Amino acid sequence: MSKEQNLENEILMAAEDLFLEKGFAGTSTTDIARRVGCNQALVHYYFRTKENLFLQVFNGKVETILTTLQKPLLEQGAEFTDKLRSTIGAYFDFLTANSRLPFFVINELLCNKERLQSAYKYFMQNTLHNNVFGLIDSVVQAEVRKGTIRQVSTVDFVLDIVSLTVFNFVVLPIYTDLSGSTETEKTEFINNRKEEVIRLVINGMRNL
Repeated sequence: MSKEQNLENEILMAAEDLFLEKGFAGTSTTDIARRVGCNQALVHYYFRTKENLFLQVFNGKVETILTTLQKPLLEQGAEFTDKLRSTIGAYFDFLTANSRLPFFVINELLCNKERLQSAYKYFMQNTLHNNVFGLIDSVVQAEVRKGTIRQVSTVDFVLDIVSLTVFNFVVLPIYTDLSGSTETEKTEFINNRKEEVIRLVINGMRNL
């Protein structure tokens, strides 16, 4: 990686940390430059605007999520339930490592219609998104045709997994604060919820 690429990556990582920590409005390009230890003009040189920098951070997270979800589905010879278990487990692990992300999405996207539209456009233009959704669709619909799972649209299938998983990380700070949980207890809570979501999704897909 060249010196310029390294600096650009440092700016992006600093922006991500600050956006997650302070929010879009609470973060300035001066803050980002200060954290990196570079001139503020360099932040504008590489990313032009704070809004564009935000979208780059968002797109990076989207690509990481999609790549995470894609890997278990590519396992050759694995049973569908095993792929499902691995996919949900990988998603839980990603959100455990990025526990501030759900609030970031809610605060910065769902509460800002214009930014949501920009992020959605970025998302839909991402070729990885199309590839991963196509992969999920082919796997799910193949199982539907074999009769191993019930008739379900791929969109509903994805939304079931996302909503059941993400909600745990939305309530996690509330749960841990009220219960006074230790880090060990917090980890146990997430692991228990992971297993419960896996059971719910697998049982919900059964062809009764």
